[in-house]
Amino acid sequence: MSRDTAVAEADEARPVAAPPVWPPPSLGWLEVALPLWSRRWRLLLSALVMGAAFFALSLDRPLIFTGQASFVVTSVQRPSNSVGAGAVPGLTVIAPGGASAIDLHVALLRSRAVADRLIERFDLVRAWQVRDAATARALLARRLDFSIARRESVVYVEASDLHPQRAAAIANQAIEELKLLLRGFALDEARQRRGFYEQQLQRARETLEAAQQRLKASGFDRAALRAEPGAAATAFARQQAEITAAEVRLAALRRVRAETSPEVELARTELAAMRTQLARLEVPRDEGAGTFAARVRELRYAEQLVDTLSRQAEAARIDEDADPVPVQWLDRAQPSWSPTSPNPLLWALGGLAAGFALQAAWVLMRHRRLLALQDEHYRLRLDQVRAVLPPRRRGWIARLREAWARRRAAATAARSAQSVQPEQSATVTPAASVQP
Repeated sequence: MSRDTAVAEADEARPVAAPPVWPPPSLGWLEVALPLWSRRWRLLLSALVMGAAFFALSLDRPLIFTGQASFVVTSVQRPSNSVGAGAVPGLTVIAPGGASAIDLHVALLRSRAVADRLIERFDLVRAWQVRDAATARALLARRLDFSIARRESVVYVEASDLHPQRAAAIANQAIEELKLLLRGFALDEARQRRGFYEQQLQRARETLEAAQQRLKASGFDRAALRAEPGAAATAFARQQAEITAAEVRLAALRRVRAETSPEVELARTELAAMRTQLARLEVPRDEGAGTFAARVRELRYAEQLVDTLSRQAEAARIDEDADPVPVQWLDRAQPSWSPTSPNPLLWALGGLAAGFALQAAWVLMRHRRLLALQDEHYRLRLDQVRAVLPPRRRGWIARLREAWARRRAAATAARSAQSVQPEQSATVTPAASVQP
């Protein structure tokens, strides 16, 4: 047996290797860690460069200063509330404090009315160098921030600006504008209630005069004197007058409050209690034209109604002259010379993270592409996709490069031709001089 035959038999006896499987089994986290570790210095350099760039950019940014002021939302006890609460013992006045009141105050601070007053007072259009008031209003909305401590009923107002004095002044003035806005609301409400009570009081006085005239014209009879209706008529008239006053107060509240507000609910509860008490006192009445007891009850009712409405109208006048603003200063903003933004350390850390993430994404994408190129099916598919794509047009940069290259080639050829021509003339001249 020859040597070639033995080698051929050995090759046939050797087991044939199985074809490689694509894609190969995953290596888990090593497929990510190994490419990154192989490019660790590039990753580190990219992170350092990006961090340094962000740090330098933060130093070039303008400094932002912040002024912080705070106020407390309190409950206001008005004279009109104390008058209404005295009608039924055991009921307390529900103050408009709480979480809903805090949210209302923050909404008023974010309102356009407060923003326009701040822009006009500090001339922010010129100070911030913006085009118009709308742009200044949008910028003010970003530079004003409000935080709430609901448990303590405290609202914090923070204003940011390039100048610390102006930042503190804007924060303080925002609270002052809120107080002016609330004072205007309370004054309008008190004027409406006072006008309403004065109209009802005028009608009650006319009713009282009419009751007095009817009582004088009714006369006295012995049956009415024996019944002694004075005390019963006074109690009945007083209770009925209180019910009428409560109805008037409820109608006045419905003009300025919603049906679900605590004040309206309180007035409804008072009115229901008064009507229950009146039902206990009410007895069948003789509605005859000349009944003395009926005339006495009408007179007592008119007197009590005039007295109650007079007290409520006087309370409304006191509310109009008072300052029922549920906002009390806690801390006024002071100029702070330590900038709050930008923070160079945070910018540098952000640059480090961004540089590392971008370089790691590039390394992993390149690694995945190199792995995919080892698959024949992938390469075939890639060639098919490139074949159907339109031919890439040369850009203006490529055309400029080609024109510049042609120009340089022409200049080089011209210089070569000029250098060759003197050499030829030098070689021809001695031959010509030899001839006779």
